[in-house]
Amino acid sequence: MKKKEKYKENNGLFHNATDYAVYHMKKTEIVVGGLVAALGGALVFYIFFGIPVLCAVALPFCFLAGVVIYKKILLGKRNTRLILQFRDMLESVSSSLGSGRNVKDAFVGAYGDMVSQYGEDALISRELLIIRKGIANNVSLEALLDDFAVRSHNENIRNFSDVFSVANRRGGNIRQIIFETKNVINDKIMVEQDIQTIISGKKNELNIMMVLPLIIVTQTKSMQGGTSQDLLFALLIKLIALFMFAAAYAIGHKMMDIRV
Repeated sequence: MKKKEKYKENNGLFHNATDYAVYHMKKTEIVVGGLVAALGGALVFYIFFGIPVLCAVALPFCFLAGVVIYKKILLGKRNTRLILQFRDMLESVSSSLGSGRNVKDAFVGAYGDMVSQYGEDALISRELLIIRKGIANNVSLEALLDDFAVRSHNENIRNFSDVFSVANRRGGNIRQIIFETKNVINDKIMVEQDIQTIISGKKNELNIMMVLPLIIVTQTKSMQGGTSQDLLFALLIKLIALFMFAAAYAIGHKMMDIRV
């Protein structure tokens, strides 16, 4: 069986760029994600089993799971910000081309627009700074956009880079391509927002359904009793039920994660 190769982070042509498939968490983010999951997990285990030792054993596992989940959430939010900012960058470039600038000057000028709109530390501002420095060092715009597209791991940015390269070499209408790409991205974003609005109620229902078992277990604790064998059997049933509820929540959340 062929061993799976470890993913190698792509830091761009100048080794100082972001690979948007990788997220490096800050210490505060690790603490927040881990602590929330650890405290929540300990509470759930205590409600289900009422055994402090079991809660203590579960704490580190919940902490690690929380860090992994929170990292995935932060990665998704960052990539959403990137495509929104990329759309606005295309708007700026399209406007510059319409006012008579050439393609390179339009991308260089977009840096100032994005800094004014989002600030110097914004994702798109950093990417445009790399493009601006690359152009100043005689690196082709096609290569710079291709590098950005590969690191973005985003289909829209990848498609734009490919079409831009072909059109730029063959003398195509760059402004029209940028305008249409912006419209496609904008349409996708609007459709995704409409979908999220429609299913937001279902997401709330899912969250409520996951809280109900905790309430039921709390109410039925007073009914427990019997031999040690009965208590061991009850403990096993609760453990199975807990995993079933966790699996149901994961499946429900996955079904509602709709992308266009």
